[in-house]
Amino acid sequence: MPDTELQERIWTALAAHPVSMVSLATSEGVRTRPMSGQIDRDRHRLLFISHRHTGIIGEALRSPSVSVAVSQEDRNFYAAVTCAASEVVDRDLLREIWTPLADAWFPNGADDPDATILALTPVTAEIWDGPSSSVLVAFKLATARILGRSPTLGVNATIDMR
Repeated sequence: MPDTELQERIWTALAAHPVSMVSLATSEGVRTRPMSGQIDRDRHRLLFISHRHTGIIGEALRSPSVSVAVSQEDRNFYAAVTCAASEVVDRDLLREIWTPLADAWFPNGADDPDATILALTPVTAEIWDGPSSSVLVAFKLATARILGRSPTLGVNATIDMR
């Protein structure tokens, strides 16, 4: 099934920002951390190189909710993507997605036994999509204030990402 326009906008935003804020529920509460990842559109997932020993793999697999936040401020587009988490144990794929940034964290390279892949598969996304023109936003805010109404500043919806 082809992606909808909103699904495509989310994938485009994710591709434009390789560092995402990844949030997950743990026994201590919600934890959020920046993670550098890559998109695997063929398999409908986001891939993040991670340490096994840091705990994010286990936390993500146990978490009832893993979320990736994405934004395109210049387009007034924001999304919180809820994902299913899995660990991918595949050295060939790890070598394929390896980056110079990963070398900073793994001195032994892609063969480091502590290096693994966290895969996040988007399930749903809540989006906020508003007008990108600041002049239009200001006009809508002023008009709503004059008329005593709430401003209409775009779409807020939850969409299926599967």
